[in-house]
Amino acid sequence: MAIAGARRRAAPGEPAIVTVQDVTRVARQHYGYRFVKREEAAAALRQRYEAADCRVDCMTDAFN
Repeated sequence: MAIAGARRRAAPGEPAIVTVQDVTRVARQHYGYRFVKREEAAAALRQRYEAADCRVDCMTDAFN
């Protein structure tokens, strides 16, 4: 959901920027989690980022 949202927000021709904070926000707002560890959110984002071949059109801070 965080990746899809970043792609919708991106301007035409610009890469989508999806952050670990985006993932934690989705977890809180859509799934009711009160707290999400940054490491867990980053790991989930890295997994989906690689599975969805996001290197083509996205940037992320999940690898920092």
